[in-house]
Amino acid sequence: MSDRLVARLGAHVYYGWVVLGVATLGGVVSAGSSQMYMGSVLLAITQDTGWTNTGIAGALLAGTLIGGLVSPVAGAWVDRHGPRALMGTAAVVMAAGFALMGSSPTLATFYCGYMLCRGAAQGVIGGAAQRAIAVHWFLHYRGRAMGIVSMSVPLGGAAAAFGGAYAMRSGWAWRDTFLAMGAITLVVLVPLALLLLRRSPEALGLEQDGGLVESRVARAGRRPRPTADEYPWTLPQALRTWALRFLMAAAVTAIAANGTLVFYHVTYLTSRGVSQVQAVTAISILALTGALANVVWGYLSEFFSERRLAIVSQLLAAGGILLMLRVDSATGALVLSAVLGLLVRGEGSLTGLILSNYFGRFAFGRIAGLMASFQLVGLGLGPVIASAVYDISHSYAAIYGLVAAGYVASAGLYLLARPPSRPTD
Repeated sequence: MSDRLVARLGAHVYYGWVVLGVATLGGVVSAGSSQMYMGSVLLAITQDTGWTNTGIAGALLAGTLIGGLVSPVAGAWVDRHGPRALMGTAAVVMAAGFALMGSSPTLATFYCGYMLCRGAAQGVIGGAAQRAIAVHWFLHYRGRAMGIVSMSVPLGGAAAAFGGAYAMRSGWAWRDTFLAMGAITLVVLVPLALLLLRRSPEALGLEQDGGLVESRVARAGRRPRPTADEYPWTLPQALRTWALRFLMAAAVTAIAANGTLVFYHVTYLTSRGVSQVQAVTAISILALTGALANVVWGYLSEFFSERRLAIVSQLLAAGGILLMLRVDSATGALVLSAVLGLLVRGEGSLTGLILSNYFGRFAFGRIAGLMASFQLVGLGLGPVIASAVYDISHSYAAIYGLVAAGYVASAGLYLLARPPSRPTD
């Protein structure tokens, strides 16, 4: 039945878009374990359980460390075998993690559930496997494809934060929201992954982009997509380049800043006199515009250098963070959150595009998976470091100043990440 369904869908549309759609849905569903959603329910969890902010932030760190360990293995698996079995299995694990979080009687049990959930979500479903799908199935449309999958987690974070807030206002407990996410994962994502995902266009007798030719790209006014596919890199070769080292450092710094921002945004805004509902609305708007930003930055990459776009996005993000320190009203919070979303979320899709352009698709999953492992460490450490800074200074200005400095440092590292020379044996 699965093969017949694939053939029927492929007769009407390039099948890469179907695979990309499933990968995007996976990212949306996986966002229930994201920093954004955890930050939006942080107050409800602490008030209900008595657990400390630092204790819950520690769960985020532990979960992201597990995701970091899983990510390189997941990337290598996708390169060799495709995403089908891996993402289906990861979805089952993620559903189990959501269920355990929702029923956890102790902080230790909550840690176990979050580690399962986050490891599957960020290590596989919303991580390197997603980006590998965009790179393997698309070339000339790679920018928009990468933007689409990269928007899935922030889009899911916005939906989860808004939906969770509405559910809790309607009488649901925070535990009920996690149980509902587990059920959705099991009923929707698992069957779609197993039925529709496939390894590569070549496995179905197709070409990347469905056979889009260079002349059509030129007529559309887009710059030809630079690629290293004709001289494939291996992971050891890529690791010997300063380009990859600087890219890794830039991506880790940026994602640590992003994770800190979304984790503390609701709490910061409420400290400035914004109501809880308005603060959750602001973080939802930030996530929605951030989701859109991935598509916008990805589309712009079809016309401009990804590296230059990454530098610009990080510098603008630093400026937006400093403006956020002046917020003193709900209107200002909503407007600046919308602007921040457009600025801080370009890094995800642009970094993946730079990687694919510098090192090709032969070992993209391995390279992106290794980078993701470091990124996830940064994502977990960001809120922990920020929590320690706040415990010492009792100042959100110190946290946001640290975030702005992170964006500036990331821009400098992208500047240093120049294209590498072709690999040698």
